[in-house]
Amino acid sequence: MKAKFTEGAIFSHICTMTFTSMAGLLSLFLVDLVDMYWLSLLGEIELAAAIGYAGSILFFTLSFSIGLSIGCAAVVSHAIGDGNKHVTRELVGNVLLTITITTSLLALLVVSYVSPLLEGLGAQGRAFELAHDYLVIILPSMPLLAIAMACGGVLRALGSAKEAMFLTLLGGFVNAVLDPIFIFAVGWGIEGAAVASVLARVAMVAYGLHKIIVHYALLAMPNWTTLVRDFKNYFATAFPAVLTNLATPIGVAFVTATMAQFGDSAVAGNAILGKLQPLAFAGLFALSASVGPIAGQNLGAKQYDRIMETLTGSIRFITLYSLVACLALALLAKFIVYAFQASGDAEKLILWFCYGLSAMFFFNGITFLTNALFNNLKAAQYATFFNFLRATVFTMPFALLGAKWGGPVGIYVGLFVGAALVAGLGLWVAYRKIDRMAKVQ
Repeated sequence: MKAKFTEGAIFSHICTMTFTSMAGLLSLFLVDLVDMYWLSLLGEIELAAAIGYAGSILFFTLSFSIGLSIGCAAVVSHAIGDGNKHVTRELVGNVLLTITITTSLLALLVVSYVSPLLEGLGAQGRAFELAHDYLVIILPSMPLLAIAMACGGVLRALGSAKEAMFLTLLGGFVNAVLDPIFIFAVGWGIEGAAVASVLARVAMVAYGLHKIIVHYALLAMPNWTTLVRDFKNYFATAFPAVLTNLATPIGVAFVTATMAQFGDSAVAGNAILGKLQPLAFAGLFALSASVGPIAGQNLGAKQYDRIMETLTGSIRFITLYSLVACLALALLAKFIVYAFQASGDAEKLILWFCYGLSAMFFFNGITFLTNALFNNLKAAQYATFFNFLRATVFTMPFALLGAKWGGPVGIYVGLFVGAALVAGLGLWVAYRKIDRMAKVQ
């Protein structure tokens, strides 16, 4: 069980881990976008709005699962860096049990409050009904999603980027095949899209557990004598990571509710962009998941110069990737509007984003990076602070001012300004944190 990231070129590790992780994420994000495309062909603007409302709630559950997987990858990568396989096997078993129980309870709670949550977001009429039907099917599968993501975290902690990539590719493939069957052939519409997503999660869990149990022999049955210890150690990292990741959906929900005052067309445009953004900037999302194990292993090995190199190399990657992604969006802007039959505020919002406001994701990428490093450098409280700062102080007032100044487009202008400010502050703190760690050594 070798800590492979403690030697070799850091930028090469960043690119390898990110691009393999990105391939899997692209499949999932592409399926989400295709979901929206299939549903748009049914000719109801309320369907796109329903996905927007439902997506705000699902983003909470997804972000919770991401936080748990970040914690899993962090503690497992530290254990791998220490070189004790027996302890690592017990840790993986205890962590997966903890994740299963935690997410099962949360899924039950959210399902119980679906209606008031949708009403709080401003959903009404047909859009409310469609969003409700979608959520009551997909929400109970939250434990499956969390376990699948945790398995991916374990595989990345091992440096097995290809297996982690295939896990997400498999989910995307199953979803892509079943979507048109359930939506059109069976005639289930939006409910069919939800069923396809649930079955995709089942496939991901089956593959992830098979790899961890059979291929790597890295899963022991939960050990009750070490469960409490591992529970504490795990949640010392996972809980701040969860809080950090929950901050973003708070901001997303606020933006959705602010958009709702301009009608279903504005909400639909925001929903389409919500599916487009992760696809266009999948590399930045993948980077945030990839640098954690690299930093974690080097922290375990006390190689702080390589941690600083991870930060600077990642900024270089973010810059190059953002330039390419923004250019691609500008070239495809008119096609995107045509493909999703967007009109009115939806069309205007999409065009403004593609022609310039998409550059906000350079700053979002910096925040993703610094938060990932904080979570893996035993400074998770910093990540929590900056993400909540971004989701509240640098989102809510800026979105409200933007809405008053320029309607739906103004909201996005406000988000751009807020993202730039919080990214600069977080980057400054990250540099200082790593520099201090190196000097203490």
